[in-house]
Amino acid sequence: MSKQVKIKVILESAAKEYYLWSLEGKNLWETLSSSGIDTGGSCGGNGTCGMCKIRVKGEVSLLSDTERELLLPEEIKQGFRLACYCTIKGPLTVYPDYNYMDNNNRNQLDQWLENYRQDGEIHKHTFFIPGIDKYEPVPIYRRIAQALPDYKLELSINNLNELSMLDRAGRPSLELNALVFNNKVVKYVGREEQQAYGVALDVGSTSLFAALVDLQTGQTITVASKANMQRIYGADVISRINYCLENQDGLKTLHQVLINNVNGIIEDLMLETGISSEYIYRVCVVGNPIMLHLFTGLNVNGFGAAPYTGIFLDELLYRAADLDIIANQDASLLILPQIGGFIGADTIACLLPIPETEAAKSYLLIDIGTNGEIVLNSKGNMWAASAAAGPAFEGGNITSGMRAEKGAIDRIFLDEQGNLGYNILGDIPARGICGSAIIDIVACLFKAGYIDENGIITDQGFEQLNIRDSKRGPEIIIVDSQDSLKGTPVVFNQEDIRQVQLAKGAIRTAIDILLKKAGIEYKDLKSIYLAGAFGSYLNPEHCIKIRLLPPVAIDKIKNTGNAAGKGAIIALLSETQQEKARILQQKINYIELASDPDFEKIFLDNLKLA
Repeated sequence: MSKQVKIKVILESAAKEYYLWSLEGKNLWETLSSSGIDTGGSCGGNGTCGMCKIRVKGEVSLLSDTERELLLPEEIKQGFRLACYCTIKGPLTVYPDYNYMDNNNRNQLDQWLENYRQDGEIHKHTFFIPGIDKYEPVPIYRRIAQALPDYKLELSINNLNELSMLDRAGRPSLELNALVFNNKVVKYVGREEQQAYGVALDVGSTSLFAALVDLQTGQTITVASKANMQRIYGADVISRINYCLENQDGLKTLHQVLINNVNGIIEDLMLETGISSEYIYRVCVVGNPIMLHLFTGLNVNGFGAAPYTGIFLDELLYRAADLDIIANQDASLLILPQIGGFIGADTIACLLPIPETEAAKSYLLIDIGTNGEIVLNSKGNMWAASAAAGPAFEGGNITSGMRAEKGAIDRIFLDEQGNLGYNILGDIPARGICGSAIIDIVACLFKAGYIDENGIITDQGFEQLNIRDSKRGPEIIIVDSQDSLKGTPVVFNQEDIRQVQLAKGAIRTAIDILLKKAGIEYKDLKSIYLAGAFGSYLNPEHCIKIRLLPPVAIDKIKNTGNAAGKGAIIALLSETQQEKARILQQKINYIELASDPDFEKIFLDNLKLA
């Protein structure tokens, strides 16, 4: 029988410590993940990403050859291990490097909400009904129906019981207020004016976004963002698909984690505003196809192999209660339609805020991430493709890569002497480098002549930069160990450059093939919209410099922020916009990039920086 082992967890950034219990012989990654502690990995504990670095003191298994390959020499000296390779042998202390607690980007999300409004399609209607007649009594439900002949009544049991308490013999008439949805359905009737709210959800693979919206005024009341806690089973959707395929209860587990996560963010909205969930009448959900399948608890096996097809593409309409989502018991839950393959409802939502006047022009919509989604509109004709960029833009497979959290270098630039300068998120020393700076550094290195068009570090680079040898090739030291939070240097090496080339090559190849399908050139584009939180922080000049984007005029590149969140809000409020989403789905031609005869040639060319 395995012996219980006590594990002390010290969160240095939060000056906090607590204890966990595990069993001797159990994997450390599994133990920490099951307790909600994010170790920063991106492969779901499969031992392939090398990112679940955690400082360990105590009785654990010996350092493996893989760990020696993936950890920096300084990290090994300080006791860092890869959690997924670590077996618990006895009592130990762990120091999670990643801030696994929720990262609320409220200030960033609020930027576009300040003056943002959308007219609601719900209104209050005041009317009168006669009192109950002692001699010829008519039930209150019928009197309400007779007073509202143009509307369909959908009143809850609780609402009817509430009305019965108002109805008594001898009362001549009752003044009531009806909550009318889309000029045809009455959801509530009472003496007091009823509030009506909706929640717009963008269920991303990395983070969740939610907005609480007043359905009568169209005003967005508040927003919130939380990390998607499914990430402990894998940072990307492929890892999560594999988890479902390899574990009997995998789908059930990931579904329940996500539902709990969503309910947690709704509870945050309620707590902040003091509004009861009883007043939530609508929920609108967007996300990529895998996330929507996991949200609904539908099988994801179809995405595990070609032809990569899920169970549904069209919009789905449920009661929120069917999925155990916190809301009014009769609240509706709408999932917007998807496009195809790995392109989901979040991409459709991103298109909704684009003005109708743009439909006659040519534009690109690009959501850059582990799986990039690209849509091309050319004079009303539309094509879409997904590009498997990999996790490099989110810090995965990058030696010092990390998410955009406190301590992340988020911007890199060249100073007057040709040295690399940088900006760090939060008032703490550097911990690593996040996606926006990963693009920056490659662009700066190429611009200065420190790497050539093939991404190889040049003689000039060796002369100017602080470079050392590493198992992943020549390694540039961005921040010395004495100046970093972990006491290990922040580095960027030859293999990291290669990972960026592969990622940007995938995105650019999708762009080029879509332009070819449309029969137009990049010069014909009037706009390039960069969607998503990541796109909002990219330097357009640097994106062009490394050939991630075609060389258009800088003013044509527009950061749209959380366009999927905006689109979810618009669809939540408007049946007209819901219909527009359906039309867009039918209009967009999904392109499988690998089927293009020139795919390999275009991809290989796009690996180059010039």
